[in-house]
Parts: sequence; structure tokens; C-alpha cells
Amino acid sequence: MGEGLAGQVAVVTGAGRGLGRAHALALADAGAAVLACDVAGAAEVAAEIERAGGTAAAFERSLGSVADGRALVAHAVEERGRVDVVVNNAGISVRGNIEDLDDDAIDDHLGVHLLATIGTTAAAFPVMRAQGGGRIINTVSGHAFDPKAPGSAAYATAKGGVFGFTRAAALEGAPHGIAVNAVAPLAYTPMSEAYLANVEGAAERLAPEHVAAVVLWLAAEAPPSLTGRVVRVEGELVGEYRVELTELVPRSHIEEVLA
Repeated sequence: MGEGLAGQVAVVTGAGRGLGRAHALALADAGAAVLACDVAGAAEVAAEIERAGGTAAAFERSLGSVADGRALVAHAVEERGRVDVVVNNAGISVRGNIEDLDDDAIDDHLGVHLLATIGTTAAAFPVMRAQGGGRIINTVSGHAFDPKAPGSAAYATAKGGVFGFTRAAALEGAPHGIAVNAVAPLAYTPMSEAYLANVEGAAERLAPEHVAAVVLWLAAEAPPSLTGRVVRVEGELVGEYRVELTELVPRSHIEEVLA
């Protein structure tokens, strides 16, 4: 076990499998006491960390609201007395054409991706502020910036919301030493297996551990001044998503701007 996060407490959502499991293992290996949260599988991941000599506990419940996110952080503080790192990774993806979307489909995606992220962040802010700082790492998606397939409107909308929230939270957290960043992973997980089924070597080349390495860097090594950023991770390759405004010109030139 490493010591980069020794004495710190890390909360990881969606930790029962895939990316969340990889994040939890990486943070624990760096010395953090990990609270693994998922609707299923969190206890197994916590036990895996303990067998390896780390410190972990499980919080097995679904996250679909601001209140759920707040309850998770409150539990971590109650059990460990502090929270230093929050990794908002929990997610769902159910394909559906726009004309078939209903309130439940939208609510499910927004609840798990966006509302729970808002809840954990809202609860973690005062705790981290009192401690002198902390790290929050959200999970966006390339679909938020450039959807690649039809049927992803609900997912893209939720992830776009997480992007906007990450930027807003970074502004509020900066004066208190709270860095809020996000990863936008392309990784081979149970949720993306069908999507990447025809990509040769995806299971090895896009293993979740590559993303976990970036999450660990954001949690343990990145300067506190680095905040409000979205890191794209594709295996061993990284980049940054940015939203940029073109030069403003007279309205009469609109066709040139949008050409």
C-alpha cells in the first residue's frame, strides 16, 4: 500500500464494479480509507481492499437524489470523521429514442448522474472547507460533448449537466482549497461492453485501471489550483474537453460563423 493518501478518507460511488471498483482499489492502494458505495458489489470490493491490507467499508444503497448523496457523505463523516476525496462515478445508461422518453427515463438518468453528484458535493463542501480543502472528481462522458449514437439523449443530457455543475462547483470551491474536476472516460466496463464490442483489443487497451490512474492523480498529486477541468481518458491517452466561444462578429456574418 502506498502513502500518498495516508490518513485521508475517500468516498467512491458506483464502486461495485467497472470504473468505480478500479477507482476504489487505486485510492486504497495509495493509503486512503475508502467508503465504497453501490447498489450491489460494494461489500465485495471493500473486502478485497481489506484483504490487500487496506482500509475500507461498504455503503450498499442506490443513489438517485440529492438527499441520497448527502446521506452518503454524512455516513462517511459519522464513521471516519472526515472526507477528503469524493469520486462521483455511479451511472446508468438506458438507450431510448427521444420520442419514447418519459419522465421516469429522464428522472432516472438525472437522478443517478446529476442529482446524486450535487448531493455528495453539497454535503462535502462544508466538511472539506473546515479541513482546509479537498478533492471532488466527477464523471462526465464524451456523449455530453459529441453524442456518437442515437438513443443517448437522456444519458447525454445528464452528463452535460454534470459538466456544467463541475464548472460551477469549481468556482465556489476554489477559495476554500476544494478542487472540483471531472474525467470523461472511454473504458471497457460492464456498462460499455456492448458499445465497445466491435473495438479490437478494447478489454485490454481500455481497461478501467487507466482511468483510475488519472483519478488518483487528480486526488493525490494535482495542484489544488487545477480545478474545473475535464480530462478525457482513452487507455493510456489523455486530453482535455473544453468549451470555447469563437470570436464575436457582427450578426450579418452569422453564416460565416456557422459555416
